[in-house]
Amino acid sequence: MMKPDSHALLRRRFIAFALLQAFLLCLAIFLSINYFGSDIWSRRDSVGLILASAKDAPGWPRDMRLGLQKACQNRGYTLYIEDHVNSDDNSLAQVTEKLVKKGVKKIFLANPGYQRNLENIARQYPQVEFYANSVGETISAKIFNYSVRYYEVRYLAGILAGLHTRTGIVGYLAPFPALETRRDLNAFALGVQKVRPDARILVHWTGQWISAEKERQALYLLKHENTDVITYFAASQQLSREAADLGLDYIDFHAAGLTMPPHCIAALETDWTKVYDELLRTHTAKSTAHVYWQGMLDNVITLRLSPELTPREEALVIRARQELLQGYPVFSGNIVDRDGHSRCQEGAVIANSSLREKMDWLVKGVEIIEAK
Repeated sequence: MMKPDSHALLRRRFIAFALLQAFLLCLAIFLSINYFGSDIWSRRDSVGLILASAKDAPGWPRDMRLGLQKACQNRGYTLYIEDHVNSDDNSLAQVTEKLVKKGVKKIFLANPGYQRNLENIARQYPQVEFYANSVGETISAKIFNYSVRYYEVRYLAGILAGLHTRTGIVGYLAPFPALETRRDLNAFALGVQKVRPDARILVHWTGQWISAEKERQALYLLKHENTDVITYFAASQQLSREAADLGLDYIDFHAAGLTMPPHCIAALETDWTKVYDELLRTHTAKSTAHVYWQGMLDNVITLRLSPELTPREEALVIRARQELLQGYPVFSGNIVDRDGHSRCQEGAVIANSSLREKMDWLVKGVEIIEAK
C-alpha cells in the first residue's frame, strides 16, 4: 500500500507533465502560424483584401472594404485588410506573403493594376484563390476574375446626361483607354446619342486611377470647353466634389450617401456585399468558371436618380432601365467606330466574349481632348 506522500508526488508529476504538454502544444501552434502558414489551411477560414489607397478613402476603397467586411461577417470568415499597397514594386508580393502566413485562403485585389504582377505570385501559392478586379485582361487558370457590368448603368447615365445637358456638351473622365474603360465609355456614348444625336462627348484620360491634381486639371479643361454635365471612372470620389465646386452637374461613379449632394443628378451604386457574398459562396474547386461578371439582373448595381430631375428625365431613364431588365442589349444595332468601321449591324448583337476581351475601339462621336 502507497504512502500518502506518494500520492501527492504522483499528482504533482501528473500536473507538471500536463502543463508541459500544454506549453508544447501552444508553442507548436505559435510556430505553425508564424512560420508554416501553408500547413494550417484546413483549420482556418480567412480572407484578405488588398487596396492601393487608404481603406477608408471615399469611393472604391471604402465601398469594397465595407462590402467584403459584411459578406465575411455573414459567412463567418475572418477578414485581413492591407491598404496603401503599390502595384508597381514588390509590395504586392510582400503583402501576399504576410497574408499567407496568417492562413488566408482567398485574396481579393481591388485595383485592376495588380493584375500585371499577379500571375507569378499566384504560382507560389497554389493553395490560395486570387480574385483580380478585372474581367478582360490576362485571364489565368490560377486567377479568378471578377467585376461588375458597369456598362449597363453607364448606358442609362448616358441617356440622363443627354437629356440633362443644356449646352449639348457632356464630359467623361477616365484613367486610361483600357478595355474596361472603353467599354463603359462606349455604353455611355450610345446612351447620350440615343436621346441627343447631336451632342458632343468629350473624353480626357487622366493617366492614373487616383490623382486629385490631374482630375482637377481635367475638370477645368472640360469646363473651358463648355461642358455642363460630366461623369467619370476613378477609384476615388474626390472628383465629384471638385465638379460640384466648379458648378458642373455630375453623375457619380460611387454611392452618393443618404442625400444627393448639390449638382449630383444620379449615382452608380454597387452592392459590394452581394458581389463578394457570391464569390465567398462559390465553391471554386467544383466550378469551371473563372470569370464572375455580375450586373443589373443580379441586382448588384443600379443608377440612383436625384429627386430634382424633371419628370421627363426620370421617366425616360426608368423606361430604358426596364428595357435592359427585359433583355435589351446595350451593344446592338448599327454601331460605327471613330474610324468609320462598322462594329455591329442592324439586328445584330455584340457577343459577350467580345465585350469582355476585344473592345479596342471607341464609338463614333467620342472626342478625345488633351491639355493644351
